[in-house]
Amino acid sequence: MIHNRVIVWLVIVLILSAGCAKTEPALIEASTNIPPIMTVTPSKTATTLPTIAATSSPTPTPTLLPPTQNTVLPTMLSPQNLAVISAENADQVKRLGTLSGHTNRVMTLAFSWDGTYLASSSRDSTIKLWDIWNAKEMIAFPMVLSDLNGIAFSPIENWLASPDSIWDVDSMQVVQTHGQGRREPGHVAFSPDGSTLAVAIIGEPIILWDIASGQVVRTFTQQTYTPTFGIEFSPDGTLIAAGESFGTVRLWDVASGQVVTTFEYSKDSDVHDVAFSPDGRFLASGGTDNTIRVWDLASGQMVQTLWHGNGMYGVTFSPDSSLLASAVCDRTVKLWEVASGRLLRSLPHADEMITVTFSPDGTLLASGGYDDLIYLWGVVR
Repeated sequence: MIHNRVIVWLVIVLILSAGCAKTEPALIEASTNIPPIMTVTPSKTATTLPTIAATSSPTPTPTLLPPTQNTVLPTMLSPQNLAVISAENADQVKRLGTLSGHTNRVMTLAFSWDGTYLASSSRDSTIKLWDIWNAKEMIAFPMVLSDLNGIAFSPIENWLASPDSIWDVDSMQVVQTHGQGRREPGHVAFSPDGSTLAVAIIGEPIILWDIASGQVVRTFTQQTYTPTFGIEFSPDGTLIAAGESFGTVRLWDVASGQVVTTFEYSKDSDVHDVAFSPDGRFLASGGTDNTIRVWDLASGQMVQTLWHGNGMYGVTFSPDSSLLASAVCDRTVKLWEVASGRLLRSLPHADEMITVTFSPDGTLLASGGYDDLIYLWGVVR
């Protein structure tokens, strides 16, 4: 088992190191039976974290690194003079600034629930925390994992999770550990109410951690192990989507731990990322077959195939669900209109892109990748 996990880990590292794959896609439509999704808005009520969570390893004292010299947003910018990015104004999106400080590719970006902070994980083995509107890098956390390092902010509090720890951003302290010391790559996702953290470690099943108790409450097992590249909760928290190797997206029922349906489209590709639309209508996935596939969750039918002409890593919906943004290997971030599938805009970058995300209010778009920089985009009123 350990030998197999090592092989899987090495294969994934080689995939990322090699850059973008260029394979011809093959369409295989899936029949599904998906329960309807209702969008819920979580209340901003904190789930109490234990001071030290139950774990087989002692909680370490966090080692904090000093901020590095960086370039930030122009200080005259504020949320008040930025418009919400949407399909109607996509042609007005422009680069507002860049954040520099990482010394290797930027793997994942995540905004805090109120849009004050932006967290970035990098292959330089650090997670950096940026105070966007005060134009500064706050701190950097050294990280055990250095590839495919998923990070996620709690949707209700300033808790930042990685595949092995949760930090309280306000106190800069580690408040929970899960699997401390693991070296396999992984991804994390918070449930919409902030009570549960899903962790997908390469070589292991997806597990659900209860935040309050620090205990595993569910393990998603499957007969044949397939590496998982990305996970996300549905807006109502009832489903988890998992993007896997060999062109597979699985939808898991959170309550039962069972697979609800499986989407398959190209056995020669890897699904690098998955995203639910905030209105609960669609699921999007993208990977090395050079496309984004969009499914209607009510019918289970694929409704859009968006062609890049090159591989891609990250995909995300705008908060109003009108736009789909993708981080692409052709050195662009692309903005797509969800309703029509039209390409509205390509935002140029200096190198291949890996990750892209919107701020919760939709006024900022952040992107990062192989040039070690974080780009910030918006529409100035």
